[in-house]
Amino acid sequence: MGQHSGRVVLMKPWIILIFDDQRIQFDAGMLAGDFFGQLERRKTAKGELFYIHSKSVSDYPKSVTVRLFANRWERGDTPFDKRWGGTTSALMDTLQFKAEWKTGLDMRPVSKMAVRHLERNEIAANVLSAYELTISSEGVPLTDHLVVSVYGPASSLVVRFSGSP
Repeated sequence: MGQHSGRVVLMKPWIILIFDDQRIQFDAGMLAGDFFGQLERRKTAKGELFYIHSKSVSDYPKSVTVRLFANRWERGDTPFDKRWGGTTSALMDTLQFKAEWKTGLDMRPVSKMAVRHLERNEIAANVLSAYELTISSEGVPLTDHLVVSVYGPASSLVVRFSGSP
């Protein structure tokens, strides 16, 4: 389950990739304007219910945005380390993405997704590279998880993020 940080749902897990030239922390967050900041989750005998301003809400908004970031990691080894041959830029420039909605154990592809590699002037100075995925979420129940798989060269899985409100 994602953690809330203001209006962003942090997606799990974050991962440290070790390259020939440096280490990076790769993480992701899901946002949708003020939607997640206003969303309230209540556990009841009938399961989890969601509300915005005391009004029942059952579905995600029309679309969500996922932002994926690669940041320098200089804090030493972690149990999450994953070795990756080559340089950071060689991987970051060739990433491909697959997004799916997960209900229980069932996975279904998102109906529409646009991918954009963010420009240098759109990201903080400490961020090496970032992508923005705009994903159609109309009619998707809030109990579903969004799963984003990130692939490198030769369709090799780099990381798989998952998040829900």
